[in-house]
This record gives sequence, structure tokens and C-alpha cells, in this order.
Amino acid sequence: MPKRTYKRVNLGKYIVADPYICHGKPTFKGTRKMVHCLIEAFESGFSIDELVDEAELPRAAIVEAIELAAKAVKKYYSVPYPKPKPIEEVIKEEAASSGGVTAGDKG
Repeated sequence: MPKRTYKRVNLGKYIVADPYICHGKPTFKGTRKMVHCLIEAFESGFSIDELVDEAELPRAAIVEAIELAAKAVKKYYSVPYPKPKPIEEVIKEEAASSGGVTAGDKG
């Protein structure tokens, strides 16, 4: 069986997912600082400026992490709007529920 090779994935200018670093969780390049920890700190009320000071990362790296989290939420947690029914089907359903009388039949 051939040996599997795992590759590093660049998720942005500052963020990488490497299977050999922190079990593949996204980290900031050149560090073992996990992106999800920074996002959790931001969620708990830290400002971007406080995160820059605490994490000792460039402001652009912090912003990139927040943008990446927003994209992930949009992509993986969005529920599609249901496809509308054709008007003919709606009219038939209304006619069936009103005993066969439709708006066009009244009057």
C-alpha cells in the first residue's frame, strides 16, 4: 500500500493548516497559536487591538482570522431558502382546500 502524504494548506496570508502542527487545526504561520483560540477570545469580548497585544500577531492576521471564521459560518451553516412552488400548484392546493372553489370561480 502506498504511503499517504499529507500537505500543508495555506488558508490565507497568515493562516495555515498543517497536519504536523496542532493536529491540522488552523494556526498562524510560524506559530502554534490556533486560530480558534483567537476567535473564541474575540467572541468573549476582546477587541482587535487587545488581541494584537495579547497574541503578538499583526493586526492583519487577526482580521484575516475573523474573516475566515465568517466565511466558514456562511458556507457551512447557511440554510437554503426553499424553492417556491409553481403558481399552478398553489392554485390547485387552494382549490382542494376550499372545496373546489378558486378565486377565479367566485362571483
